[in-house]
Amino acid sequence: MAAILTDKFRVLLAQRFRERVFADETDSNANTTGLWLFFARPRGWTDPSTGNATSVPNSPIDNQEKEFDIYDQMIGLKKIPSSEIRPVIRNNKWLSGNVYDYYRHDFGSIQSATNGQISYIKGFSNEVKLYETNFYVVTSEYKVYKCIDNNNNSASTVEPSSTSQSPFILSDGYTWKYMFTINANDFEKFKSDEYIPIPSTVQTSNSIDSSSNYGGAIYKVDINLDSNGDRVIGSGYIIGNTFNIVGDGENAQVRVIATNENGGITKLKVINPGSGYTYGQIDTTKVVDSQGVVTTGTGTGASLKAIISQKEGIAVDFAKELGANKVLLHTKLEPDDFVFKNDFTVVGLLLNPTFTNSNITNIAIGTNVMNLAADLSSYNSPEDFEDVQVRTTSGTAPYATGTVVHYETDGSTVFKLYFLQENIQDYGIDSDGVRTSFELGDTIQVGTSSTGTVSSSTGSVISPEVVRGSGDIIYIDNRNAISRAEDQTEDFKIILEF
Repeated sequence: MAAILTDKFRVLLAQRFRERVFADETDSNANTTGLWLFFARPRGWTDPSTGNATSVPNSPIDNQEKEFDIYDQMIGLKKIPSSEIRPVIRNNKWLSGNVYDYYRHDFGSIQSATNGQISYIKGFSNEVKLYETNFYVVTSEYKVYKCIDNNNNSASTVEPSSTSQSPFILSDGYTWKYMFTINANDFEKFKSDEYIPIPSTVQTSNSIDSSSNYGGAIYKVDINLDSNGDRVIGSGYIIGNTFNIVGDGENAQVRVIATNENGGITKLKVINPGSGYTYGQIDTTKVVDSQGVVTTGTGTGASLKAIISQKEGIAVDFAKELGANKVLLHTKLEPDDFVFKNDFTVVGLLLNPTFTNSNITNIAIGTNVMNLAADLSSYNSPEDFEDVQVRTTSGTAPYATGTVVHYETDGSTVFKLYFLQENIQDYGIDSDGVRTSFELGDTIQVGTSSTGTVSSSTGSVISPEVVRGSGDIIYIDNRNAISRAEDQTEDFKIILEF
């Protein structure tokens, strides 16, 4: 049994992901909250084999145990609306002198089979799958063009710039079809070195619709190769010979515009692309004149192949046409989004979490918080307390413990400690594995020498705003420490491949 999930299935998944996020953020009856970026784990990495500090992030582990570890390490979350999610394609830049593949509907089909050796139809790039070939380009003006004909694998030397609805031929022999231009706003949000966004809407004045039978037009007729890789050009043909393309479509015609000394076909030109083709063959036995009169052709032996455009039409469905099987998610952590400016080493995506605060809109605190009765003793600045232990020193065991993320104070009325409680002895649990909560009025020690007291006022000990374990963590990125500063904005672009 042989089976595949097609590339269009991957494109469809990418589209459905964005649609799901949009549905989740707009359906007030579904108890969904949308997609959230989280940042977590305010400390460096250690080598799991030695326990020594390392600059190499640990590989993420995909299981429930590690998911709950991440909930305990979350510092903050910011919502990513569906407007900040866009399908993307490779940023295949046009460069003079490069040879680009041209679109074919039959990449990967068997080209020949001789002596048990099978060769497959592939592009100049040596790829056998359409979406992996270089059949489109992005120009210096951020216009995207689809290659219809590469002039028999010649170098492209003229940068396309026309926005014509119809395919057009340039002086280097390349035929291009204009697809779209990346607008400035999308370019700023979604461009990366490797990928560019596709538009969320189609320019109908630029598109070429398909027929009612999902059939396409024919803008290219190829000369097939034999088992040795030579073009099967035949002999006896005459320049100007015009042939009908027969099949389930209509009106397509191709003309011979160059031959060798034996009348072998070396170059063809489609003079009418026709419409409605899902298959087509070139009838070289009959020649058609300008009046439509059919006569018997003189040439024999050429093997020609009609290249049929997408069944969706051209420039109608950019995602399917260009292979947008990835989405790029964009968001920024602005200086005023969160009071804490810690380093963090984990970034991820959380879908549809639940929050303890019904007023949460686009920012949520992932840490515990305690308000103190007065300022902490023995410190020089709030940053002295980042990533140090906090523990209770009053009462009897078990004592509450945690890791300080940030200390916020105005020196008079605000004395607020943000902290995590993890499944780590003395940084969330005791030696018996018990996680004890801090209580009102507790005496605490921060680090080795600073002390303070939790306020006795109701609400002075606050749980994280995200409910532990709620939603689904769908992406985890362990990375080197990202440092934050008072005036710094972090611009995140996350690419998900389907």
